Amino acid sequence: MSARLQHRAASPRALSGHAMVKSPAPSAFDRIRKSLDGYFAKAVNARKRLLTEPYDAKLLHAWRVNLRRITATLKDVAQFSDDDLDDVHAYLRECREATGETRDIDILVDETLPGFVEKHAPEENDIDTTTKVLKARQAGARTQAVAALKKYDLAVPMRALRHWEATLEPPTDSMTRKLASSSIEKHYRQLVKRAEKLDGGQKTLHRLRTATKKLRYTVELYAHLFPKQATGSWLKQLADLQGHLGLAHDRLMGRKLIATAAADDAKAPKPFRRWAKRTAYDASKDAMRSLSKLEHLRHYWRAHAN
Repeated sequence: MSARLQHRAASPRALSGHAMVKSPAPSAFDRIRKSLDGYFAKAVNARKRLLTEPYDAKLLHAWRVNLRRITATLKDVAQFSDDDLDDVHAYLRECREATGETRDIDILVDETLPGFVEKHAPEENDIDTTTKVLKARQAGARTQAVAALKKYDLAVPMRALRHWEATLEPPTDSMTRKLASSSIEKHYRQLVKRAEKLDGGQKTLHRLRTATKKLRYTVELYAHLFPKQATGSWLKQLADLQGHLGLAHDRLMGRKLIATAAADDAKAPKPFRRWAKRTAYDASKDAMRSLSKLEHLRHYWRAHAN
């Protein structure tokens, strides 16, 4: 962890308010801070349970998703000050990436492979040897993930963020809405740009999926600033798009991982690889249809851009 991050976290949070005085209604920025605190709390809880309870893939997913929610939005929120919060962002991203391989193997062994077996006759899905290799690799990856979680404590970045919040001059609701509008617009344009470059390859698919997550979590963070029906429509369609892109990614990643695990059983994964490629293509087509629907939604945030 950087010395800068340790130093900023050591500063105490400023105290405000007086006893027996009724608190004013939370500002737009206060609600954003509360959301970020909530993401941190969920990630902390997932980490705690992973370190004290039997391994649960859903908890690892919760850890990663809530860290993603923070890293997807933190740099935009930091524009309210001269401090870009790069050190906090980099540390949280490192926390998330340390468990990425484990998440991919969990999906392959627990979801993708069972889905393939269910769709094929026994003589077509004889991949027992490869499955055993993958399960052994999964067990090792889970052990490594837990070891990584012991290393990545969130207490320091949480204190650093709260100190930043406490020393910041609170932005007005108007300023907050303007920043929200520009952030959503930026991530929307990034999504459109990456969609135009989609070529069927795993790299461009991954980049579009990342852009979709960033836009979804940005819309989600600032939803309270805009009409509920408009933001709800975008969140619903973005979730649909992310689901299709996620399925395509999981199938392509599974295809890649199973090839490395085949070893002497190299012939067995071929039916799986063909199925994974076909279903990834189908999911990509569904994603394009979902993206088309997204493009027809009203860009509600543009009315507040200036």
